[in-house]
Amino acid sequence: MTDADVDVDAVARRVEACPGVASLSAGAAGLAVSYLPGKRVPGVRVTDELVEVHVIARWGVTVQAVDREVRTAVQGMTAGRHLDVVIEDVDVPAALA
Repeated sequence: MTDADVDVDAVARRVEACPGVASLSAGAAGLAVSYLPGKRVPGVRVTDELVEVHVIARWGVTVQAVDREVRTAVQGMTAGRHLDVVIEDVDVPAALA
């Protein structure tokens, strides 16, 4: 099994379409990325054992709801790997910051 078994772009698009996800995140250290020919895809990292999806959640959406949305969105796209959903931050509206 290789990381080519996972369509990183498709995973990223599906996750970004989740209502509870404000955006993907490369993580605090910037290591949650995949490198594709000519570009990098922040927020999706694939190893031999797992697919990590790192997100910034929308304000007002529970962590459990975001986790459920992401897992549902990428179901069947991880080529049998374990899926880790990491919520890096919450997008707090400027009026509340």
